[in-house]
Amino acid sequence: MASETMTKKLTKHFYFQDLDQDGFVEQSDWEQCARNLAEIRGWPPDSPEYEAILAKHIQIWTTFWQPADENEDGKVSLDEYLRLADNQRAEEFFSLDVIAGLFGAIFDTIDLDGDGQITDQDYRRFFKAWGGEEALAEEAFARLDLNGDGRLSRSIFIQFGSNFFLSDEPNVPGNGLFGPYE
Repeated sequence: MASETMTKKLTKHFYFQDLDQDGFVEQSDWEQCARNLAEIRGWPPDSPEYEAILAKHIQIWTTFWQPADENEDGKVSLDEYLRLADNQRAEEFFSLDVIAGLFGAIFDTIDLDGDGQITDQDYRRFFKAWGGEEALAEEAFARLDLNGDGRLSRSIFIQFGSNFFLSDEPNVPGNGLFGPYE
């Protein structure tokens, strides 16, 4: 059974990913996020950039969310997600390699210019694409930018993903990846 801290973080993560706020995370949420990012960047739907970001989002859905769909109805409920996360943690499925894959893929959807860094502006775009508030993005980024240089490297971002999924400590920096969870 997940700790109270872990349950709060995972619940926050679930609702962050439920873009249409219908109580389920579905492939359509991920596709809409890709469309939002493309629109923010000015990429038309038939552009190679749009196709690439859409493919990355569908890959994240397929690899990391679809396995939670216990009843195979094409959508993941909060209960399904929490059960999968609990079972995966118990089975040590959330290994560093799995987390590195997930957060590496997320990093690639945020670092759209491919410079290997996420800036506060990149993070605001990420939040905006998921329907999040800019103020929450700024707060989250400030908590993650420990050295104050205005950038997050891929390795740091993956480390924060590990904090998020593996640590029950309430004050580790990665807990705020998707905004405050309390």
